[in-house]
Amino acid sequence: MHLNLVIPASKPQTAPKRKPFPAPANLSFHLALAKILGGEKTMRLFFLILELLLAAQTRSAESPPIPPEKEPQKAKTLIQPAGPGKFQIGKVRFDARKREVSFPAQVNLRDALIEYAVVGKTGKRHESLLMTEASPVHIHLAMLLLGVKAPPQKSKSKDNPPPGQAIDILLSWQQNGKERTGRLEDWIIVGEDKLPAGKGKWIYNGARIDKGQFTAFAEQSIVALILDAHALVNNPRTGNENDEIWFPHEAKIPPLGAKVQVTFQLEKP
Repeated sequence: MHLNLVIPASKPQTAPKRKPFPAPANLSFHLALAKILGGEKTMRLFFLILELLLAAQTRSAESPPIPPEKEPQKAKTLIQPAGPGKFQIGKVRFDARKREVSFPAQVNLRDALIEYAVVGKTGKRHESLLMTEASPVHIHLAMLLLGVKAPPQKSKSKDNPPPGQAIDILLSWQQNGKERTGRLEDWIIVGEDKLPAGKGKWIYNGARIDKGQFTAFAEQSIVALILDAHALVNNPRTGNENDEIWFPHEAKIPPLGAKVQVTFQLEKP
């Protein structure tokens, strides 16, 4: 099932009546946001996307159960201002002018084989470098508002990596009382020779809607090192089909549990 969004120019006379989605409580704030993001049509599209994603974030009955999250916030209170050109969705902050989406994480593994760079708290933590409590739904909403080009994924697609938009993934953390910055790939080494992962972009493909589920939420998969169409972001580097070659670069990573800020950065148009 693909997420194809169409905003009709007018309501068909024969269409059944549909309960409208809640209007923003703070209209002046949302109009200001719409102006920054590109107009009121962008905001209408956002609320439609939000309704569909929140409906799809519940796992189907045949899926393994996960601890339920709190009742999803309604659209009218979901986005909060966080400074000039900055907005907050849950634990996710996005900067409309810098075209950046940031969220808190922590070091989860330092000395084990990994298949993921970032997962959610109920994701595959036994094989992920970082863990975050930020919702994949909120991350994806923020990226969509910034205009990321993440086409609907085909369930049987053999594309490697899945089609999407190239992004940079940046890290910041505190070490010895000083702020440090780097790139996600700097914390990863590859193969028996433990060579540094190649510097460069990651592919934001946005996961997909499958059998009524937003797969990134269901799997809590955010940044994958091996090919994973259920993750928000995939690794385009050679070897992304091999799950036995990716390791944390221990010499560059702070201790287990250290707090890290993860930033997805889109190129400016």
